[in-house]
Amino acid sequence: MYNSKYECRYHKDDVFLATDEVTEDEKEYVRNILYREDLLNIFYFEESDLFKKFDEIIYELYNIVSGETGLRECMKQASAKLISEDEELGLCILFSYNLMHHTHACICEYLEHGFIQESTLQTLRNEINQAN
Repeated sequence: MYNSKYECRYHKDDVFLATDEVTEDEKEYVRNILYREDLLNIFYFEESDLFKKFDEIIYELYNIVSGETGLRECMKQASAKLISEDEELGLCILFSYNLMHHTHACICEYLEHGFIQESTLQTLRNEINQAN
């Protein structure tokens, strides 16, 4: 259901070489494609499944991670940006472009170790605070 061994690529600096002659618009286009691929790989989705199964998978994932209070606080914090306190909605928001790689790190730690380091949670909290 969730690939905790997958490493997100879309946000990394080494996606482009210094010698690449690409515009900022082209970089953003490539990063968006990589983000979508990362999302598909994290959830073991095929392209055609993404919108059909996302709600179902988020519900299952929420049930797994909702015992982690720090992550639940992040879910509430993210959903509050949309004037809501719905934690499942918050979990969906945590998989948005700017937050996904931080969210993925938190969820991976929780799934693999049963807890999330405070520094990993704090990085996610900081990014949520900076999000529009």
